[in-house]
Amino acid sequence: MRAEKEFLVNEVGTYLDASTYALLVEYTRFTVAEVADMRKRLKPHGAQFHVVKSTILAKAAEKRNLPDMSDMLKGQVAMIVGGDDVASIVKAVEGFFKEKDKGAMKGALLSGAVIPNSRMAELRNLPTMDQARAQLLALLNTPATTLVRLIGTPSQQFVNVLDAYVRKNGAAA
Repeated sequence: MRAEKEFLVNEVGTYLDASTYALLVEYTRFTVAEVADMRKRLKPHGAQFHVVKSTILAKAAEKRNLPDMSDMLKGQVAMIVGGDDVASIVKAVEGFFKEKDKGAMKGALLSGAVIPNSRMAELRNLPTMDQARAQLLALLNTPATTLVRLIGTPSQQFVNVLDAYVRKNGAAA
């Protein structure tokens, strides 16, 4: 392999190594300004948008013993990597595509497994990192709330009994 191609394969390989996922997208008909806008929208999520040549990406994946992605590598391919919140990134990308009425998800490589476009709805429906944290905190908070309520129940019942006794017997009690 020529030195230039080897350099490109290694560069794409570093993108794959640095992320637990790679979203593959079709970016046909995007202008330079739209690609810049996509990159700008992904930056707060810690994600990066890279236009890659399909053959280079296939070689980089092969060098890393990743599964075959040849079905997703047809046409113009861009790769989105980086960031920890895959669900937020998928939602941001699909929102961008819907807004521009261009582009499409081709699939993803997630923790070494190929996710075809037909299963991208599963990633889209995942809770974002913030939503997952809120759900976890609510789950952890529930037993503590129940415990406090159970500890307070006997004393509250005692106060209720005393209050009922005072009402029944009036001020003489």
